[in-house]
Amino acid sequence: MIWYVLGLLALTAALNHLVLSYGFNGLTYRLTVPAKDYEIGEEIPISSVVENNKLLAVSYLRVDEFLPAHFGEVKNVYSLFIRPFQRVKRTYKIQGEKRGLHKINKAWLELGDFVGFKSGLRVVAMNEEIVVLPRKLELAESIAPLGPFGGDISVRRWIIDDPLMTIGIREYTGNEPQRFIHWPSSVKHGNLMVKNFDFTSDNSVLVILNVEGTKPSWKPIEEELLEEAVSLARGVLEEFEELKIPYGLATNAYNEQSGDWDYYYHAGLGAGHLGTLLHTLGIIHFRVPGFFENTLRDIRRKKGNYTTVVIVTPRILESYLEPIELLAKAVPRTVVIAVEEENLDTLSENIIKYRGKRDD
Repeated sequence: MIWYVLGLLALTAALNHLVLSYGFNGLTYRLTVPAKDYEIGEEIPISSVVENNKLLAVSYLRVDEFLPAHFGEVKNVYSLFIRPFQRVKRTYKIQGEKRGLHKINKAWLELGDFVGFKSGLRVVAMNEEIVVLPRKLELAESIAPLGPFGGDISVRRWIIDDPLMTIGIREYTGNEPQRFIHWPSSVKHGNLMVKNFDFTSDNSVLVILNVEGTKPSWKPIEEELLEEAVSLARGVLEEFEELKIPYGLATNAYNEQSGDWDYYYHAGLGAGHLGTLLHTLGIIHFRVPGFFENTLRDIRRKKGNYTTVVIVTPRILESYLEPIELLAKAVPRTVVIAVEEENLDTLSENIIKYRGKRDD
């Protein structure tokens, strides 16, 4: 009997030695996130795969996956027994609570013996990225006009004053909404006439987003204020996409990939173009922004063929006033949307002005 026990102990010790010495051999681990951007609160599927490509079983493997901040859980932990040449896939879901570029950088693989007395640890470095987009909003419910627009939020008014003066009218076909009927022209011509809104092909827009909230830049970041500006910029871009008006984007946010303040996209249309710009809004951060005055001057020097420039900013600092006025003289139309109303009414009357409704 004693020889049986001693033999069993010897076998266990030998197996423990093999597990701890060779358990990581042929053992692979990977974590994947589908290559797409996500909305705040949207479920994000995370898949981790462990493969044991050897004859020796892995008696105990603990996996600790360290998740980014703002995803509810600090880490995901599970343990496995893996047979020889077995592949195990685990899928779970997380939700992003905050806009931004989030990274899963590492996982710990802890290999245990049969009796749980010893373990070995391996750190797996990763660079899985999750982009959470800015909060989606309804533009008309988020801004209020200043000046003579009398409550008009229509982005068509940002492009041209009156489609009738630019394009004209045409006969009513019965397919158009009745609100597009132009009654004065209908009386004049003796037939129902409607407004022609096919005016977008000769117009393009540059949306300029400012992520500089205060001066000097070492003051604490007003994150909530800046996030509101980013969400408003998204709302503006989506409005132009819906209206099929070509639009571009520029911002003074720091570009980690290029090491410069060079986010500048020319005008375009389509789901791919919108996706690229929304992805940019998702990954930008508020650390070390470029001076917004320099961004405005650079855009004025570029002299792009934009018929309208839309500036979205958390607030209007006094140092912005002159560069905005100079840019307004260089383009046919300028729109300024400021989350806070400070200094907004000091801009020229020819500039269309809106304030955020966050405090209403």
